[in-house]
Amino acid sequence: MIKRVVYLLLILFLCYSCFNVNKISLYNLSALYSTTMFTELKVSAFNIDRETVRIHVPIEVTDMIIDQDEENARSYRKFEISYELFETYESKQILDSASFVIVDSSLSIADTNFQFDINYPGHEEYVLKLSLTDLNRIDAVTTYLHFDNRSDNTRNSYLLKDEHGDLMYSTSVSSQNYIGLQVNEDGIDKLIVRYYKREFPLALPPFMEEPNQSFEYKADSVFNVHVTDKTTPFIDLSEEGFYHFQKDSNQREGYTIFRFYDGFPEISTSEQMLMPLRYITSRNEFAELTQAKDSKLSVDNFWLKNAGNPTRARAMIQKFYSRVVDANVFFTSYHEGWKTDRGLVYIVYGPPKIVYRGDGIEEWLYGEKGNSNSIRFQFLKVVNPFTDNDYSLVKSPSFKEKWYNIVNTWRR
Repeated sequence: MIKRVVYLLLILFLCYSCFNVNKISLYNLSALYSTTMFTELKVSAFNIDRETVRIHVPIEVTDMIIDQDEENARSYRKFEISYELFETYESKQILDSASFVIVDSSLSIADTNFQFDINYPGHEEYVLKLSLTDLNRIDAVTTYLHFDNRSDNTRNSYLLKDEHGDLMYSTSVSSQNYIGLQVNEDGIDKLIVRYYKREFPLALPPFMEEPNQSFEYKADSVFNVHVTDKTTPFIDLSEEGFYHFQKDSNQREGYTIFRFYDGFPEISTSEQMLMPLRYITSRNEFAELTQAKDSKLSVDNFWLKNAGNPTRARAMIQKFYSRVVDANVFFTSYHEGWKTDRGLVYIVYGPPKIVYRGDGIEEWLYGEKGNSNSIRFQFLKVVNPFTDNDYSLVKSPSFKEKWYNIVNTWRR
């Protein structure tokens, strides 16, 4: 449970004037998909009204280095939270910026939820660059958030909490979670909840075109949740699927909560280990794996056969399934991250060396810039009311040979 920090010295520096910088789209953002950062940076954004967004940042203080002040004979942690607000990823102008330096000299505090407010320049969409820097090690982790302030019904108009009243920073929940929602408007007495129980196909290889399939927005069921003083009671979302909460049923906007299998995003069962193997097996081979009576033995034998010995098999298993879990963390939308186009490429190729993100597009590069042997993947953002994390790969027959080459490296 996140606890508030009491013994902190807070130094606040604000800069309200606009000034020009390089566009975000010109920077390599591959660190977004890195698992080697000194801490994980999570963020929640809540439009407390149409003029102001409140940013919540959980901080694991134990991830911060303790330094020594020899002159004053004391130990301390020191870190900084800073942000820059842009209109888009292509904007050169910073609309607002600020930094907060926090010094913990007591070393007795627990993890904290740090929060601050940003005034919206208008009723539009915005991009926030947010950084957390451990000043004792001079190392930073950065993330980027998309804000939508065009109406009172966007996903930023809801705040998700657990049964203890603490903020939740992931919209993926389990059967152990009782959740509640806070809304930002007075006079709301109920939320309409649309429940979807859908099975989505796995991502296809980069050279195979996806069949055109439109999403059926008609929900499998609909129910209401009462709201009192802007807050719902705690709800048990026991059925797997996704739940779309809305203030107004005449619009598609709202807030979506995803209920995957218990233990998500981790991989723990033989079936969960079996299914991602579709990405590196032939159709007939995968059919044999799925039809085996003992799925665990089937998976073990697959890796042992392709690795050649138990030691290498264990190393390949660790490498493959750690990428599956990472894909669940980074790319989950209305289905598990490993099933998405970006998840597919991430699992088979590994973390991209270069990532560029623009408005509605993400580009991954494996190899060196300007090298004809490098592989470049483009993912187009899919706009839908359920998630801001849905991207579709631009397919091309030119990927076929290199795709089979990289798949074969998993097979020898």
